[in-house]
Amino acid sequence: MPPRTEGAPEATALPLPRPVRAVAFSDFDETYLAHSPTEGERACREALEDFLAEAGERHGLLFGWVTGSSLSSVLRKARAHGLRTLPHFVACSLGTELLLSDAGELRPDPGWQRLLPDADSLGRSAGTVLRELSEAGVGLEPQPGRAPDSLVKSYYYRSRDPEADARNLAAVRDAAARGALGVNVSRCNPAVGDPADCYDVDLLPRACGKRQIVRYVCRTYGIDPADAFAFGDSGNDLEMLAAVGHGVLVGNCTEEARGRHPRVSDRCHSDAVLTTLRAGLRAGR
Repeated sequence: MPPRTEGAPEATALPLPRPVRAVAFSDFDETYLAHSPTEGERACREALEDFLAEAGERHGLLFGWVTGSSLSSVLRKARAHGLRTLPHFVACSLGTELLLSDAGELRPDPGWQRLLPDADSLGRSAGTVLRELSEAGVGLEPQPGRAPDSLVKSYYYRSRDPEADARNLAAVRDAAARGALGVNVSRCNPAVGDPADCYDVDLLPRACGKRQIVRYVCRTYGIDPADAFAFGDSGNDLEMLAAVGHGVLVGNCTEEARGRHPRVSDRCHSDAVLTTLRAGLRAGR
């Protein structure tokens, strides 16, 4: 079923719970939000929205999206699909931006902002890494859609054969480490519009990333990561799932992710998120 666009109201961010007693992190695309939802999937997502509003008050649950998408892309999809609420926080562009709920709006978290380098510095470092890889015969193609001042530089690596891929992607990781950059490498997911037979390669500041967002948010609110929840569907979510005690892949996850993480829900999209959180909070985890 196509998303709704006409007449969809602007969603508002849930008020921050006080005090925060639990935290949950969720990928956005094809985890929280099914891009082509059935009526049943839409109903599950709306039930999750209702649950999150209640759980914030009843359980002190702080809930956020941690996504590779830009904030503008997330908000555009939220409106197109008729989402009624936004979460308490959004960590977008692979965790290089963190925004918190403030009077129904999402505003940059000042503590996180102080940890970030400037975009020019990142661009110079990424340029050095690309030149080194090009000289080694490892080609990366720029991905469209990232703003020039983004702290994520995204590329496609086109798959060749398993042996060459393993060698070339190891070279990517080594070059990023020499350039003092973080790097995310994962299989592309055609379900969210990526090309097939490619890998996503994202260069970003070492202080950023989905794992670092988990650590920062948990530290800020005094929550042990072992007690936190996280949900995802693809390879770039695995570090986030491994950083918490209750990391779950939704049932519609990619085969790459399924083969690399032990806990997979038998439910898909927001139904998996809702079912896991309801059971976990009821059990007092």
